[in-house]
Amino acid sequence: MRIGIQWKIIGIYLSVVLVIMIASGTVIIFQIEEQYFNKVKIKTEGIAISVRELLGFEGDIDLEKDRDLLISKLRNLTAIGEDTDIYILNNEGFVEIALGTQFNRGDYVPGTHKNGFAGVVNETLSTDKSATSKWVYLVKGGRNSQSTLEHSLPIRDYKTGLIKAIIYVISDTTEIYSNVDTVMYTLGIGTLVALALAGAFSAIFAKMITQPIKALTKSAKLLQEGAFKKIPNESNDEIGQLTLSFNQMAQELRKTLLDISSEKNKLERILENLADGVLAFNRQGVLIHANSVSYDMLDKAKIDHRFDFIFPKFGLDISFDNILENDEKYKKGIMMNIGDKFISFHFAPYESSHGEKEGLTVVMQDVTSQQKLDQMRKDFVANVSHELRTPLTTVKTYTETLINGAIDEKETALDFLSVMEKETDRMTTLVQDLLELSKIDNKQMQLNMQVVDIYSLLIDTIRAQAIQSQGKHQEVKISFKKNKEYLIEGDPARIGQIFHNILSNAIKYTEDNGQIKIELSSNDKEVIIKVKDTGIGMSKKDLERIFERFYRADKARSRKMGGTGLGLSIAKEMVELHGGSIKMESELGKGTTVTIVFKALNIDDDFF
Repeated sequence: MRIGIQWKIIGIYLSVVLVIMIASGTVIIFQIEEQYFNKVKIKTEGIAISVRELLGFEGDIDLEKDRDLLISKLRNLTAIGEDTDIYILNNEGFVEIALGTQFNRGDYVPGTHKNGFAGVVNETLSTDKSATSKWVYLVKGGRNSQSTLEHSLPIRDYKTGLIKAIIYVISDTTEIYSNVDTVMYTLGIGTLVALALAGAFSAIFAKMITQPIKALTKSAKLLQEGAFKKIPNESNDEIGQLTLSFNQMAQELRKTLLDISSEKNKLERILENLADGVLAFNRQGVLIHANSVSYDMLDKAKIDHRFDFIFPKFGLDISFDNILENDEKYKKGIMMNIGDKFISFHFAPYESSHGEKEGLTVVMQDVTSQQKLDQMRKDFVANVSHELRTPLTTVKTYTETLINGAIDEKETALDFLSVMEKETDRMTTLVQDLLELSKIDNKQMQLNMQVVDIYSLLIDTIRAQAIQSQGKHQEVKISFKKNKEYLIEGDPARIGQIFHNILSNAIKYTEDNGQIKIELSSNDKEVIIKVKDTGIGMSKKDLERIFERFYRADKARSRKMGGTGLGLSIAKEMVELHGGSIKMESELGKGTTVTIVFKALNIDDDFF
C-alpha cells in the first residue's frame, strides 16, 4: 500500500514524540519506583530496629519463657501496620513469635519460604549479617515476581558473639505498584495529549509542504492523460520556483504528447485492423508489440517474449542476428505450416534516426485459402485429367483398331463398340457429377420441396438396386417400426439420388453373399437412416477423407467398378442442402455404416 508524504511527515512527528515520551516516562517511572522502594526499605529496616530496641534484646532473654511478654510489647509498636508482618526466629531459622499470616510458630523459614534458600533469612544465617531483599524493577518483570519486601536483622549474644535470634520483617509492596500505576496512567494521558497535539501541528505543517507537491503530482498525471491544468503559484520559495518551471515545461510537453498520442493511436488502429499479423522486436530480440491477429495466426493465447523462443517451436531454424544483417535468404519470406494453416512470414529490420538497427518487424500473412485453392485446382485438373484419360485412351485405341480393319469382323467390332459405349457412359457420368457439384457450389441447385416418405423412397431404391444385389447373391434387409410415419420435407428426386448412391456403394464394396441392412427410425425431431454392410470397410485414415472430391479408398477397385470418386461428395452436399447430416463409420475388413439424419416433419391432421 502506498503511503503519502504527508502521512510520512505526520508519522515521523508522532514517532519522535512517542519515543521522547516513552524514554522520559521510563526514566520517571524508574526514579519513582526507586524512590518508593527506598521509602519502604527504610520503613522495613526501621521497624526491625524498633523491634530490637523495644524488646531489649541486649539482655538475656529466653524466647520460650518470655514469649507472651515479647508479643505484648510487639503489639504496642505503633509502626506496625496491616501491611507489615513481624516474626522472631531462633538462631536456627524456626519461628518462635509470629505476628503475621505468612508463617506460624514452629515453621522453618528457610525451608518453607517461597524463595527457598534464596531468602534473606538464609542469607543472614549464612553471613551473620542483616539482609534486605533486592528489588526487581517493573522493566524486569517485577510486578509478577515480587509482592513483598523482606528484611532480617540478627541479634547476637555479646558474650559469645553468636546469633541468638533473628528479627524477620515482611512489608507489602502494593504501595509501590499503586504509586507507579498512578504515574504511568498520568504519563499515558500526557502521551496521548502530546500525540494529539503533535498530530495536529504535524498535519498542518505537512499540508503546507505536501499541498504544492500534490498539485504537481496531479498535474503530472493529467499531463500524462493529455489533459493539463495550470498550477496556481503563490509562493517564491523553492517549491514555488519548481511549480513555475513545471508549468512552463508542461505546456511544451503537453503539445508533444498530444502529437505523439495522435500518431500512436493512428498506428495502433491501423495495426489492429490489418488482416495480417504484426510482431515487433527490439534490438535484443524481445517482443515489444503484437496485434491480436498474430495470436490467432499462431494459435496462441500467449506468445513467448523472445524471438529465439517463438519460432523454433514451429520448426523454423532462423537467426535474429542474421535477419538484422539483411541475409539474402530471408528477403523473400518464409512459408510455415501451423496446424491446418499456411502462414507466410516477412522480416524487415527497422532503424533509429541515426541509422542504427533498433529491431525487427515480422509481418504474417494467412495464405491458407490461397494454398488450398491452388491445391484444389491442381487436384481437380489432375483428377479430371486422370479420369478422362483412361476412357479416352480406350476409345481412341479401339477406334484405331476398328479403322485398321477390325470393323470387318462383326463379333470383334461389337465387343469393341460395347467397351467404347461403357467408357463413354463413364465419361458422361463424370461430366454429370461435375455439373451437379458445380450447381451446388454456385448455389444454382433448385430443390422441389414437398412432403417425402422416407420409407417409400428406401423401398423404391432397394427395388431399383435389386438386379445388382441379386447378381452378387447379397441379402438386402430393411427394419422399421410399423404404424409409424417417416416424413420429412425435401426434394424426393434428390433424396432418392442420395439413397441410390449410398446403397450402390454398399453393394459394390460388399463381397458376394454379403449382407446389407437398412435401419429406419425416427423421433419427434429426427428421421434416422443407417445403411450397414459387411463389405471390405476402410481404414481410419481413409475414413477422414472419404467425402473429399475424387477421393477413393481403393482407387484401382473403385475405378474398375466405374466409380468417379464424386458420389459421396455429392451425397454429402445434397444431405446438407436439406438441413441434414451424414457420417460414416468403418473398420477395415469389418464393413461400413453410413448414418443419415434428416429433420422430421410433424403434420397435423388437417394438413391435407
